[in-house]
Amino acid sequence: MIQQGGKSILIVDDEPSICWGFEQMLRSEGHAVSIASSSEEGLGLAGQQPFDLVVLDVRLPGEDGISALPKFRAAIRNAPVVIMTAFGDLATAVEAVRQGASDYLTKPFELDEALRVCREALRTPVVAATDEVTAGENVPPAQLVGSSARMQKLYRQIAIIADSDLSVLILGETGSGKELVARAVVQHSARHAATYLAVAPVAFSESLIESELFGHAQGAFTGAAQERAGIFEMADGGTVLLDEIGDLSEAVQVKLLRVLEQGEFTRVGDVRPRRCNVRVLAATNRDLQQLVQEGRFRQDLYYRLSAAQVEVPPLRDRLDDLPDLVHAFLRQMGHNDPDPMISEAFLDVLRARRWEGNVRELRNVVEHAAVVARGRPLMPEHIPAPQASLPNRHAPNDVVREWAQLRLGEQPQSGTQDLYEEFLAAFEPGLLATVLEATGGNRAAAAERLGIHRGTLRDRLRKYEID
Repeated sequence: MIQQGGKSILIVDDEPSICWGFEQMLRSEGHAVSIASSSEEGLGLAGQQPFDLVVLDVRLPGEDGISALPKFRAAIRNAPVVIMTAFGDLATAVEAVRQGASDYLTKPFELDEALRVCREALRTPVVAATDEVTAGENVPPAQLVGSSARMQKLYRQIAIIADSDLSVLILGETGSGKELVARAVVQHSARHAATYLAVAPVAFSESLIESELFGHAQGAFTGAAQERAGIFEMADGGTVLLDEIGDLSEAVQVKLLRVLEQGEFTRVGDVRPRRCNVRVLAATNRDLQQLVQEGRFRQDLYYRLSAAQVEVPPLRDRLDDLPDLVHAFLRQMGHNDPDPMISEAFLDVLRARRWEGNVRELRNVVEHAAVVARGRPLMPEHIPAPQASLPNRHAPNDVVREWAQLRLGEQPQSGTQDLYEEFLAAFEPGLLATVLEATGGNRAAAAERLGIHRGTLRDRLRKYEID
């Protein structure tokens, strides 16, 4: 019986434990719950009585949930449908949303999360399913790999926002795959067949950024022999990805805000406004909210860019995806059957690594290991040593700073001429020994990793009496 304010909910799943959990949870909320173990049984119930919500599994005996989704939409009309799956990927998530699913649950899930999704679905108006959209041929394929919980969440976010025209702010650490996420959004959007241009403004000098983005008039500056269209003009009707958005100057931020708010810009050296219809995706590894508080990024631009936000998880938070990623990289290198190449010891070492460079670093490691292994199974000794993380190449770490301050305090001003040699003597032996250990004592490989000649390495080892 439905309590006051309760709803009628249909659960379609062939796992009795899932159905029992939903039934207990939703009845405690005052809802009436019906259970079906197949799409056909669920459609039969939907034809006999109205439902306010349907929770539908993808893998079912008989017709699968995705194929049956349009039939459920026709039977329950404006009621929301929540899709469940234990085998989700980006394609499944996108197809579910396109067929009219309101939300997407990935098994296994906590009941609290399931209850939150059901509550949200019941109070959110249903949006009609859009026409089918296929990936645009002009966009490089987005090879997002992984089935971990964090990646499932990412797929769901992409599926929900892809076919809108909202600006998207893609957040994530360096090397985590922000540009791949941008491609995925474009591939599954209504603008998939239109122009897609990606640009990193930080790669240009301050004087050229505005010209690159908005174009320039003839004679606008020295060397501007003819007028030139910018990125936004060339991408009219399509999508632009602005990478490292946190590094834009104040002047460019103002012009970009005008594009987002009014769809209008002016070329450098021109006064005539021009119109453009461009969807803007922005990516950054920086904390834009912190930059806003520091007065280095416009708050109004931040709100415009972050109409939708997607956070790409770092590799250390999705280590379950390591085997799939290694397989994918080996296949890209031409190894059609990578399974025999991957030892469990190799994966164990990968799982213990910090991965400050994220997926990009992993790709480099796998490619290096595959070359060194020469067709043999990948082993720990084939893994290159991790490179030191240097957020600011001019800033000394705490160990170096403490050592230098100690030596400066101990010596008189006139006795510090050999401080550099003392520093090398203190730290270089440890570096050499660590690299030699990582390369299994192979001096040629160690010299290559250090970027020095083998003879130089030999002399250094003799100097420090390192065997």
